[in-house]
Amino acid sequence: MKQNVVLQIVKGIVLAYFLSALALVVLSFVMYKWDVSESVIRGGILFAYVFSCFIGGMAVSRQHNERKYLWGLLMGAIYFVILWGVSMIGNRGAFSGFTGILPALVLCLLGGMLGGMLQAGKR
Repeated sequence: MKQNVVLQIVKGIVLAYFLSALALVVLSFVMYKWDVSESVIRGGILFAYVFSCFIGGMAVSRQHNERKYLWGLLMGAIYFVILWGVSMIGNRGAFSGFTGILPALVLCLLGGMLGGMLQAGKR
């Protein structure tokens, strides 16, 4: 059972990062084709976080019978920890201070939790 849980979480994380990569490729194409403002770029990146955590939260909580919102929340937390770790390795100033960390953390957690909540009542 425990191995099945870990496998479900890994599948959800891989799905979430695949969707993030896809959304960021679309965003980079938009940036290439048109002159967009920095706020649009920031919004697109935040959308990629929320959308991918939402779908990943749905995927992880699909196999569980109860507390689906917690499974989605866990998926969002793992997604953020990986995102934060890779960002710190690649660019030490990417998440400097709470103004960079807190919004991304909250959005990842809420996106995953909402995905889990929408799986409630489904099997």
